[in-house]
Amino acid sequence: MGITALAIGAQAAGSIFSGVAGYQQAKGEKQRAEINAYIGRTRANQADTDARVGLEDELSNLRATMAANGQRPGVGTMDIYNELRRTRGRERRIDVGNRMQEAADWKMAAKNAGAQATGSLVGGFIKAGPSLFDLYQMKKKGTLYG
Repeated sequence: MGITALAIGAQAAGSIFSGVAGYQQAKGEKQRAEINAYIGRTRANQADTDARVGLEDELSNLRATMAANGQRPGVGTMDIYNELRRTRGRERRIDVGNRMQEAADWKMAAKNAGAQATGSLVGGFIKAGPSLFDLYQMKKKGTLYG
């Protein structure tokens, strides 16, 4: 019984350690994906702010150019300003949306890694036990109980 029990114990320990190693690796991947998701959201906020500042710069340059040329603001110039605002706003929303989608992809990757971690740990414990067929063969040979 000593050798058989030792062999079963070693097999169980190997499977459990393998599951724990897979768990730790997947947890690391999850942490990296969560960090990347946070960075993605931060970049989206920065892109939004930069686009808004850029629009204000463009509008102020346009106003300064018109003032330097002696043109007074009127209905036509407001149309130009509004069209520029609409165009830049649309560009900004698209850019921010793309960056937020990137962040959502990383967040989903983190979720998947978390599920993989749990699966690895449970799988290691499931593989730890000998199969019923092996137990039956050992009992038949008389090596299971000694």
